[in-house]
Amino acid sequence: MTGLVARIREQPPEVLDAIAASMNVRASEPAMKAICARYMACITLPAGARVLEVGCGNGAATKLIMQHVNPAQLVGIDPSAAFIAMAGETFAAEPRVSFAIGDAAATGQADACFDLVIAHTVYSHLIDPEEALTEARRVLRPGGQLVIFDGDFATLTVALFDGDPLQAAVGTVLRNLVHAPYVMRRLPALVAAAGLSVRSLEPHGYVQTSSPDYLLTLLARGAKAAIQAGEIGQEMVESFDRESRRRVANGTFYGALLFLSLTARKDG
Repeated sequence: MTGLVARIREQPPEVLDAIAASMNVRASEPAMKAICARYMACITLPAGARVLEVGCGNGAATKLIMQHVNPAQLVGIDPSAAFIAMAGETFAAEPRVSFAIGDAAATGQADACFDLVIAHTVYSHLIDPEEALTEARRVLRPGGQLVIFDGDFATLTVALFDGDPLQAAVGTVLRNLVHAPYVMRRLPALVAAAGLSVRSLEPHGYVQTSSPDYLLTLLARGAKAAIQAGEIGQEMVESFDRESRRRVANGTFYGALLFLSLTARKDG
């Protein structure tokens, strides 16, 4: 099954608004802000650097990139016109940032014109990561960097014990929202095959207990998508939500996901 984000152009406004809200929640969580600060701090750019952000969404991650990487110019692309409009509104007063329609495999950008291509939580949604890597190499200048950050979604868990029924809510997320839950495990070999030199692959543990706002929104969106796919009914969705919030209220909620950041270079 193709993940919902891979079909982003088909989604109605209410679904896009829910995705945008989830992006904002994730980008503002202390745990995720700390992870982003850590992996983005390792990115070094030359003076006057140009950055291409692939899959910029509504601009939630763009704020973090501008804060920690601080390029001279950033171009954000996304296949969703609605997200591009949201991002453009957010950065209307920032002349260094611009946005355009485009996707990972067809960016619409010129050859060898960027010092950095960065994809923040994008590759787990791509149908053809090989094409995206070929495109990233094309638009990078010699010596330019590719940085990919994403979840190893096969590790996503909310289980407290073997057979925990709440883990079924994770299944709705993986079936309906994430196209490639194992892609980060395959990425070093794919990057090398695309003609780029892998420089690092770093793990970033993400654990939420007392205030799991992003995970709650993720589970809710997965369950709602499962209803639309005809997998489950509203009663089960409501039971997932009640159990999640019961665990948060009594201090027993646990959710975890391994994120990875990969850095590669176009040799020159």
